[in-house]
Amino acid sequence: MRVQRGQQYKMRFLDNKDHEKLKLKGEQEDRSINYLINQAIKEFLNKESAKA
Repeated sequence: MRVQRGQQYKMRFLDNKDHEKLKLKGEQEDRSINYLINQAIKEFLNKESAKA
């Protein structure tokens, strides 16, 4: 049995345009959508903790 390394989440995009933009960005940077989302969340959390 494999041990899960991180938490999983299910994401729903607000619309197809956002999803397509993420796919394009991922292709341009040779990164997965999952990587881009994780980086965006980390950046958001760092900005929020800097405000406090």
